[in-house]
Amino acid sequence: MSRSHTTRTITITSGKGGVGKTNISVNLALHLATLGYRTCLFDADLGLANINILLGLNPDHDLEDVISNRHSLEDIIIRNYNQIDIIPGSSGVEKMANLEGVQVEQLIRSFSELDAYDLLLFDTSAGVSRNVIAFCLASSEVVLVITPEPTSLTDSYSLLKILSLNGFKGKAKIVVNQCQSVSIAKLAYNKFKGAVQKHLAMDVMPLGIIMQDQKVPEAVATQQALILLYPESNASRCIKNITKNLLKIPPEDLETSSMISFWTKCLQLMKSPLLTVSKKGKKGIEPKQPTEYLQKRPPQPVQEAEQKSVTEESRDTEESVQRIEKASEEQSTQQEVPEKEDPRVKTAGPSKPGSIAHAEQDTPMLMRKLVDSVSSLSQELQLIRKAIQERGGNGLEVNRSVDQRPEALRPKPITLDFDAFLRQRGKNVRKEGNE
Repeated sequence: MSRSHTTRTITITSGKGGVGKTNISVNLALHLATLGYRTCLFDADLGLANINILLGLNPDHDLEDVISNRHSLEDIIIRNYNQIDIIPGSSGVEKMANLEGVQVEQLIRSFSELDAYDLLLFDTSAGVSRNVIAFCLASSEVVLVITPEPTSLTDSYSLLKILSLNGFKGKAKIVVNQCQSVSIAKLAYNKFKGAVQKHLAMDVMPLGIIMQDQKVPEAVATQQALILLYPESNASRCIKNITKNLLKIPPEDLETSSMISFWTKCLQLMKSPLLTVSKKGKKGIEPKQPTEYLQKRPPQPVQEAEQKSVTEESRDTEESVQRIEKASEEQSTQQEVPEKEDPRVKTAGPSKPGSIAHAEQDTPMLMRKLVDSVSSLSQELQLIRKAIQERGGNGLEVNRSVDQRPEALRPKPITLDFDAFLRQRGKNVRKEGNE
């Protein structure tokens, strides 16, 4: 084929690990090859080399050897594995982002030799690392693998959100894997599509579903491809249907590119900062940790009277907010109640009962009442002391032991009239109030 031949570049990715992404990538590539399409599978799962493990391969070299100029790209490609070629990426994928000048040109020149392929499939890492985003944005198509689990749906939504912010204009093709039934698969897809269409400036389309099948773990255990070991299994038939749907897409609707333009764009994206979502909802530079924007928002402060924080993602968020708003509304609509002013306390103006200002105005009055009580108690003690002195003589003799005094000087028992005392106390209080 001529060097002007264009290749369909398809990135197969997922928001989280464990959803069967690599299994789908391998079996999809193998079935495309059986249909007569020259297919290459690129292992872009950083450091994990899942394709090698899944197929029981042990390559001597990988992309890191090409970057280090120890071997050529032709040396590391695993040729004609059941009619497909495999490029082991390993840690070399991560090192591509650190290439400079001549190294970039050499690597792009090496990849230009891959022009003869009809389809180039990239099996990426799970999540939203910069390399994953770069492969997705550089590819003509993105296949996103999800499962009905809520964690898979939310993480996949976050991945599409980052792609949308960074200029992805295509439709992500969705594969729903590990489905117990068709109805559950449709429910998961519709829920995911609804969220994407409501909140993101992009769209998705269904590519197919894969039913749960015991043959899948059996094939993994033997390190053989499912579609080769169990070609008539339920999961294999699902893979064949997904391949059929993928090939139905007219080539004129796809943004095909040469290997030179693809790798140039991909390497540029790997070296560029990504746009993400800041805490204030504005665009910002990619955080040091790629999953920072997925974390929950920090608790937001509310009124001091509530003495607690409420976050948008708490289970009782709505109830708490309603309670706070209700309390605030009641306080704001409460009518001012005129207070009976204490003539001894000067206030700056009326205030609402229960408010901080009202409490501050009440403080002098409360202190005055406390002082009055102490003063009354002091007066009571003075009256008692005076009565004792009048009955028992001078204060010195009062302090003497009764047994040591002459009988004539011994005081007679004092009978206190508390009723009279209380009446006198009431008079004193009223007198002081009139003053």
